[in-house]
Amino acid sequence: MSYNQPGPYGGQPQQPGPYGQPGPYGQPPQAPQAPQPGYGYPQQAPPAQLGYGYPQQAPQGVPPQTPPYGQQPAYGQQPPYGAVPQPPAPDGGKKKTGLIIGAVAVVAAIAVGAYFVIGGGGGGSNVADDGPHKLTTPATVLTEYKKSNDADSGGFDENDVKDAEKHGVKNAKDVHAGYQSGDEQTNPLSMKMINFMGVYGTIDDPEAVVDGMFSEMKKSASTDKEGEVVGSPQVYKPSGLDGAVLKCQVTKYKNSTASSGSSSEPSEISMPVCIWGDHSTLGVVINLEMAEAMTGKSPDLASAAELTAKFRKEVRVKL
Repeated sequence: MSYNQPGPYGGQPQQPGPYGQPGPYGQPPQAPQAPQPGYGYPQQAPPAQLGYGYPQQAPQGVPPQTPPYGQQPAYGQQPPYGAVPQPPAPDGGKKKTGLIIGAVAVVAAIAVGAYFVIGGGGGGSNVADDGPHKLTTPATVLTEYKKSNDADSGGFDENDVKDAEKHGVKNAKDVHAGYQSGDEQTNPLSMKMINFMGVYGTIDDPEAVVDGMFSEMKKSASTDKEGEVVGSPQVYKPSGLDGAVLKCQVTKYKNSTASSGSSSEPSEISMPVCIWGDHSTLGVVINLEMAEAMTGKSPDLASAAELTAKFRKEVRVKL
């Protein structure tokens, strides 16, 4: 509707003159004003909105309104003074990370259960003895992995260590740590994790201990509702693996919380378990990458063995 509608009873409202010019009948200059409709006339339409991208203005005399909690201001609007737009909620980043940590914990628990059930060997291993060593947990390993102080990395309790001494690991001392790489806040799928647990002392037959661990892992997983071992452990001899036996096997975590047909969470998460043994140290390494784990992809055991051999070099220190 035009702003120049006639007033009541056919009368015409007085029109102000051009800006800066006297109005009719000698009235002083006035800013243009929209006339008020007469009694009974319909209300006039509000002024047209500004074009796309222009800030929207509230009507004169009306205080700016804060958008409902959690909502962003309309495109082109500025938030009210003192108000800060709310950042978008993370797209399930923490939930995904928690799922992966939980999966690793389940597999680590199976490994811990198998750790010292095995018996001591009779010296049948062909692994050369390069002298006594201990295991450490540096703040950073493999350049990019930082020790996670709040990660539940598992490990052995006092009873496990006592069992180790009974089954061929003399003067046993245990270590364990969790490591992470990537940024959980900005890009959860960039996350990579290493779970490490080990024991050091004196080991007569490293290969027998490693084989026994994998055998007991299979038994332990058979009674676990969430964990499963796949296939058989494979022998690997990556470059840099001096004086040790190294074997790796695929394990799976069954995600019972995954929604049927949901693409946001896999129903299974596969990860490698690699175990090395030498005459003074025994180590278990579980590593995985978030992007691969969330697709349910089976891990590359050869790559896991390479990583484990490099990791061993950095955590094993000569006494």
